[in-house]
Amino acid sequence: MKEPTIENFLAFENEHKCNDIKVEGIPIWSLYRYEIHNAIKKYTVGRTAEGSEPPVDKKDLLEMALNALKPFTYRDVDVLFVCDARRTKNADTGVYENIFIDEISKKYNSVILEHPENRKHMTPNGMTNVFFTDKVAFETNIAVALSKRFHTKKRKSYEAGVRAAFKDIFEAIKINFGPDIFDEMTDEMVDRLYYYEITKRYCGRILDKARPKMIVELCYYLIDNFAMSELGKERGIPTAEYAHGFAFLTHTPMQYNSDEHISVLPDAHLTFSRSQEDVVHFPDDVKIVPVGFPFFEREREKYQKKYPREEKTICFVSTLAEGEQISRIAAAVASSLPDYRVIYKLHPKEFSYYKERFPWLSDSRVDVIDNNDNHMFRYLAESAIIVCTRTAALQEGIGFGCKVILLNYGDTAVNLKTLIEKEHLPLADSADEVIELIKNGRAGSVAPDGMYEPNAMANFMAYIERTMI
Repeated sequence: MKEPTIENFLAFENEHKCNDIKVEGIPIWSLYRYEIHNAIKKYTVGRTAEGSEPPVDKKDLLEMALNALKPFTYRDVDVLFVCDARRTKNADTGVYENIFIDEISKKYNSVILEHPENRKHMTPNGMTNVFFTDKVAFETNIAVALSKRFHTKKRKSYEAGVRAAFKDIFEAIKINFGPDIFDEMTDEMVDRLYYYEITKRYCGRILDKARPKMIVELCYYLIDNFAMSELGKERGIPTAEYAHGFAFLTHTPMQYNSDEHISVLPDAHLTFSRSQEDVVHFPDDVKIVPVGFPFFEREREKYQKKYPREEKTICFVSTLAEGEQISRIAAAVASSLPDYRVIYKLHPKEFSYYKERFPWLSDSRVDVIDNNDNHMFRYLAESAIIVCTRTAALQEGIGFGCKVILLNYGDTAVNLKTLIEKEHLPLADSADEVIELIKNGRAGSVAPDGMYEPNAMANFMAYIERTMI
């Protein structure tokens, strides 16, 4: 029996040509491969639950219904942006920003298509070019619910198509990896066929009106973005995905066999950094283009001016999975290095319980950050060293010029293997090792511009302007 590593999963896909399989013309394996790989891992090595949606609120449904009634009025735009509704509140302005695309969208005659997140949109957003796509969420969910309730002719056809196309594939999954997930995945793949068919039809109508010169997606593997990528190929409209963070080696959507040509992938993947070229492996017809991160450049300048670095400040970053181990090391470091300030930035979900679960923090010299009154960037600006496992704050800390000590917990060594080897970053197993690294000045060092491509806004705009049809 094989372990469900990304390498073994890619080899399986290649052997069985999974991404070539279509049901009623829809490349359903490509649309659902992430969930299939996750299901295999769930029943073998186990994986941390990603959480569930909050309970349905009637007020949210009413707001969605009102949004769904609003007509799409944008015509002949230069760039059409597609994203979900995740926004971050700007402490200075009080508006909720999409930190990835709002500012670049203002440079063009553009529209942002924003899908609801947990049936909500964050407002005010300070923008005049955002269109909420709640209508497609209503149509798809109602269609799936009715198909299940009445076991419609179309659902029967979809189910028969999936079973015929994938019976042997899922039997091979059982033989190679162990779990029998055919029935579970069949039902979910049938749902995905409904979602995709309706979404693609809706997105096609949007494109008929907007007639964009280019499509820019945030998180290409959302169902709306899959549809836009395929429509772009069909209509000759260039498509690009802008990264919404740093990828890692075991993240299924960022790993493909090089010789696959998949219609629902974008033409290009725009990254924060050239370092991602060693981590992201798309098919060879998807360009990897480093452009940087304009929001990060803007905020870094602001925070570094306001909060100068303190050479004897260390920032520990907690994670839900390893919070106990990380917090014990932080307390030990604070005790052994009394002339250092030790910051411990809790994960927001730890705020309510850390005093009971990590009592050693309360009895230490550690400066525990148990609120969101200040942005993480403040603590990175103030710190000379960041100590963490695999977390988004790692790259941000490097971008702020922090030296690095990685803790050898969880999947840090596997997912950061390329960065560790290339930059010779220390990987510590104990508090004593962390203390010695700090005392001897042997924390790792990475050039900030090696983590974020400089002149990001200019790079992003240059790519758009040379790509638009």
